[in-house]
Amino acid sequence: MDRFHGIKIEATGQNIITVGDGNQVDARYGKIGASLASLRNAIVGADLPEADKLNYVADIETIQTQLAKPEPSVGIIRAAWAGVKGAAAINGCAALVVKVAGLLGVFLT
Repeated sequence: MDRFHGIKIEATGQNIITVGDGNQVDARYGKIGASLASLRNAIVGADLPEADKLNYVADIETIQTQLAKPEPSVGIIRAAWAGVKGAAAINGCAALVVKVAGLLGVFLT
């Protein structure tokens, strides 16, 4: 089901796109959303305990949800990113974490 089912998006004057993992973000943040989806997929496929995967994925989805809003909460994005950036230690995720951090730069500074 559409995450924002029942909300008339065109009434907000905003363009929402769906990224690779099914999450929806404002079109302004399409590159960030796609990169977060790639990181999510890498984490899900990694050899980690399921609880660790869940923690990373939940924080990624929190960021993506904020990126759907006309005015994302910088504080929420920063707090969620604090958990996600630890994924750099996962084999195959370091480059993706660096890429996402660069794209999120305006929210993290």
